[in-house]
Amino acid sequence: MPLTKEDPCYTSAGKYCACVEFHLDEEHRHGFHTSQLIDYTLEPNPDAGDDKNAPPQKFALAFSTADVVILGWRLGLLADKLRENDLATVHVLPKRYADLDRHKSFVASISITPIVKG
Repeated sequence: MPLTKEDPCYTSAGKYCACVEFHLDEEHRHGFHTSQLIDYTLEPNPDAGDDKNAPPQKFALAFSTADVVILGWRLGLLADKLRENDLATVHVLPKRYADLDRHKSFVASISITPIVKG
């Protein structure tokens, strides 16, 4: 699914999405089946503090095989799309695009931590 001007940090399918794919950069993608999603939270980024340049929101997703943390601005729309099972991909964009449209989501970083089976 191509990126669009309307939604530069994510794509939606307009139908049921079996997987959510995270694009860390042009060469690295990581996908998870939506049935493996255990829970998610959207909260203020505790590491932002008083730094106005730091991403103010943290969107954490717990899958059965990994934890995914997305930092950014206006991430509520991603949470809404995930809840509606309509979130297909999430993309990191360079910081210079963060303030182009203050009404759209902006993803500054995505970190994926695999859960090690003991």
